[in-house]
Amino acid sequence: MIACGLFYRIATSLFFLGYTYVFLLDQATYNNHFYLICLLSFVLILAPLNRSWSLDVLRGAAQHTDRLPAIWLWLIRFHMGVVYFYGGIAKFDPDWLEGLATRELLGAANRGTIFQPLMDYELVHLFYAWSGLLFDLFIPFLMLYKPTRKWAFLAAVLFHTNNYFVFQIGIFPVLALVLTLIFFDADFPRKIVPEKFKKFAREQYRQRLIPLTNLSAEKMEQDSVQGISKTMRIILGLYVVAQLLLPFRHTLYPGWTIWHQEGHYFAWRMMLRQKITRVQFNVTHPSTGEQRYANPRDYLNTSQFKVFAGNPGMILLFAQHLDQLVQSNAGFDPIISARIEVSLNGREFRQLVDPNLDLSRIPAYQPAYSWIKPFGER
Repeated sequence: MIACGLFYRIATSLFFLGYTYVFLLDQATYNNHFYLICLLSFVLILAPLNRSWSLDVLRGAAQHTDRLPAIWLWLIRFHMGVVYFYGGIAKFDPDWLEGLATRELLGAANRGTIFQPLMDYELVHLFYAWSGLLFDLFIPFLMLYKPTRKWAFLAAVLFHTNNYFVFQIGIFPVLALVLTLIFFDADFPRKIVPEKFKKFAREQYRQRLIPLTNLSAEKMEQDSVQGISKTMRIILGLYVVAQLLLPFRHTLYPGWTIWHQEGHYFAWRMMLRQKITRVQFNVTHPSTGEQRYANPRDYLNTSQFKVFAGNPGMILLFAQHLDQLVQSNAGFDPIISARIEVSLNGREFRQLVDPNLDLSRIPAYQPAYSWIKPFGER
């Protein structure tokens, strides 16, 4: 319905609300491209994309126009530019610059393949790290500059094709590559459609427009270039400012972001850390001192178990969940402690939390940097 422009506002609103609801259900399934789809679907609600070549126009629910304000094109370009550029800024992290993060990423991704022997060379890790950083930083600007656009897009094809086959990151490489086409000239889609097909489609479409409107072509053209209202400009301005500032909120928090992960979400901090964890949760009776081991696998699904032990925020939520279960089923308020050791980007294991700390006494959304053990020297 969105693609065909049929009941466009209803369709885009339902898609945005439904997709965002599912996205926010479980942080264990968080992914940057899911977040990007949420943002783009919100923009689609505001953009009048059903004003041209749509079923809404053919059924008389929208007035046809051949032009739309350029701000809608630039807003989508802005989103892709932020994904790339902020992803590059995030890579100015010591573990990425030194090739530690890429060593772990590539080692896991190529294990058992013909490329596994190459992963033993430090030069390979550094090449991936620095080429990825430079690509993310410069690709939006190279795509906007016409003399370098085709070569930049070729680089994007190679970059995303490699990521698609090497890393398990779902649809993101395909999505990002297709959305990168938005940096070409606005008439690019029309240039790649055969002329005969365009002529036939144009004639059929225009014939069906005549009985649906009494407005002259000049009047429709005049209305289409008037731009957007002042209120909408303010809304979009605030929206853009929020997208520019939100990814930098981690700079307000003490400690190392990839260790405590406060400010990691909604910030395009992609593929910066690989964590291997060893975890044991203990439930202790406050009066008798009797202790039981709680196996997280008995309470979490596969995707949750895979990521929660390296994510302090999820550890705290799991501890709160255990506390509630014991109170409701056993009738006493337990002490919930955990012995969690984490290997970050191939380093030696080190403790994430104090094993004597009662996690059930910490508020559910207390910032992690205030209660986990600091990383110390890198």
